[in-house]
Amino acid sequence: MKVHVYPSDAYGCGSFRMRWPGEACAAAGHDVEVVAPKDRRLKAVMRDGKVVDVLDVDADVVVLQRVTHAYMAQAVSIMRAKGIVVVVDVDDDLSSIHPSNPAWAVHRPGAGLHSWHNLALACRSASLVTVSTPALLDVYARHGRGVVLPNYLPDMYYGLPRVDSDTIGWPGSFHSHPNDPESLGGAVARLVDEGAEFVMRGDSTGAGRAFGLAADPVGGSVPIDAWPSAVASLGVGIAPLADTKFNAAKSWLKPLEMSAVGVPWVASPRAEYRRLHELGAGVLVDRPRTWYRELKRLRESAALRAELSEAGRAVAEQLRLRDHSWKWMEAWSRAYEMEHATPRAAVAV
Repeated sequence: MKVHVYPSDAYGCGSFRMRWPGEACAAAGHDVEVVAPKDRRLKAVMRDGKVVDVLDVDADVVVLQRVTHAYMAQAVSIMRAKGIVVVVDVDDDLSSIHPSNPAWAVHRPGAGLHSWHNLALACRSASLVTVSTPALLDVYARHGRGVVLPNYLPDMYYGLPRVDSDTIGWPGSFHSHPNDPESLGGAVARLVDEGAEFVMRGDSTGAGRAFGLAADPVGGSVPIDAWPSAVASLGVGIAPLADTKFNAAKSWLKPLEMSAVGVPWVASPRAEYRRLHELGAGVLVDRPRTWYRELKRLRESAALRAELSEAGRAVAEQLRLRDHSWKWMEAWSRAYEMEHATPRAAVAV
């Protein structure tokens, strides 16, 4: 069974969900090739603005990610009709993106060739849909052909040195989390007024106002290969998520990253963050007053930071990608078996 994996980008999303799992499966001896975005070789044959054929597909299974382009969504059913197994991977509920997130303008129906309606069509047409959280199954795999593949971490996150400090930091970009700082109320501003240092790892433009600060915190984009070390440089991490439909489907990736590099963290009690906390990592809080209290406790206690750091590392050790990559191969094999066990005329697309 030959599998071709097509990451949607060369950054975080494409790496966590596609490139790194695909490379791990290939390293384990499976016939899996990861095709970088710049090397894509699928060719759509168009007629009257619609896809009528897909050429240059030399794999038994094609794995696509975030299929939001109209032509690629149409191509899914075309490939299946040709006997090619198509798996679509999704890691966010794009239909409920906050309007202030730049991704909303790109993916709202009617804005162009990309839309979350196209993604829904691709998932309905796919042989199998893989998602990062159980909540996403109800959004994209109500047909029953869905598998949850949680986010795991590659070895680059493990064994990094960490220098303890009381610096509070958010490893995220404000533009993709426009309403999440609201979860903290004035907690960060209050702590900064008391002398705390607050920084970000990611684009901090606009974050100062959102947190009630006089200026945007220190931040900036970080290359993906330097990201684990950048996260490890934080003293105390935060992972705020507002109580929204979009965030209800978010994965545990952010606090998992902090756990792996030994950063003690405080987070909102969303479903997957709660799941990670129940394994023994981090602290969950649900009110601004509690955010302030728990962050203050961590700032003032090196012993508590060390305790949570050690506990987080122990939890993350169980969630290495190299120990779980077989789940991706199992899902792709399942899709292949399902397709070949179903008479062609009975395949629902």
